[in-house]
Amino acid sequence: MLKQAWQRWLDRRLPRARQVQLDQRRIFIFPTGYGFLYLLVSVLLFFGGINYENNLILGLCFLMVSLFLVAILHTFRNLSGLSLRAGASRSGFVGGQGSVEVVLVAQRRPHRALWLHWLDQPAQEISVEPGEESALWLNLPLSRRGRVRPPRLRVESRYPLGLLRSWSLVSLDQVCLAWPRPQESHDCPADGGDRERQVASAGQSGSEEFQGLRGYVPGDSLGQVDWKGYARGRGLNVKLFEEPASGRLWLRYDRLEGVPVERRLSILCFWVQRLSRENRPFALALPGAELPPGQGEEQRLRALNLLARHGDTEAH
Repeated sequence: MLKQAWQRWLDRRLPRARQVQLDQRRIFIFPTGYGFLYLLVSVLLFFGGINYENNLILGLCFLMVSLFLVAILHTFRNLSGLSLRAGASRSGFVGGQGSVEVVLVAQRRPHRALWLHWLDQPAQEISVEPGEESALWLNLPLSRRGRVRPPRLRVESRYPLGLLRSWSLVSLDQVCLAWPRPQESHDCPADGGDRERQVASAGQSGSEEFQGLRGYVPGDSLGQVDWKGYARGRGLNVKLFEEPASGRLWLRYDRLEGVPVERRLSILCFWVQRLSRENRPFALALPGAELPPGQGEEQRLRALNLLARHGDTEAH
């Protein structure tokens, strides 16, 4: 009950957002172990100074307390005004790790010796100078397929003296995709005829007649680049080949009838990976979603993302 109440209070005070600026409502501060020891020594000095009527000891006690109060202000200011923005993300396979980017923005003052981490992972240190941005990539375990939202991010600082710890629990609105884990299958779940499946198994190219050239787009296969034309100064172009409709490989979800959903997606993922390695053009058909024929790294990523989002009502 206490944990649930704490989470509800955090959701109200620190709601999920694409960008968060830390202020007095979002920053917590508390003495560290060294801070409590420091205060204990100050109290002992105070009683010792009174007991022995020693003004020098009392002066040292008051100096220590004053320094502690100043440390409260500076420890708080080291986080105050810092902005955190959700950046890019890197997907991965279930059982592995993805990663998300957190961008830190300093406006008027520097923010030094900051520690960022999920609540159950090691922290990473970073500093940001005034008027600059710094990005930090944090690993995210992918335990299930689909859209994985990172937990609350702990931003912590003990700067400058280590007597106090200021922190905030930030919830950034970002998502990392978890692709299905590939599961090997000897039968290709595709339409297109026996000739097509034999070609796919042999790893041969389904391209037949040269059709022309087009400009290179990042993600295109380097094996299709017109390197001779590039050497002659004609620019970076990609060769296009005409492929008959019967030779197109359509990976289909419904060809795995009777197989559990997650296993179907894992088998399709295996064939997406295999066909991409063989530089074979392919398409993908899922219930309610289709990916048109294509090839190369960009096609592979689109297919994997489509498999990851299958059944995700939030994605539609």
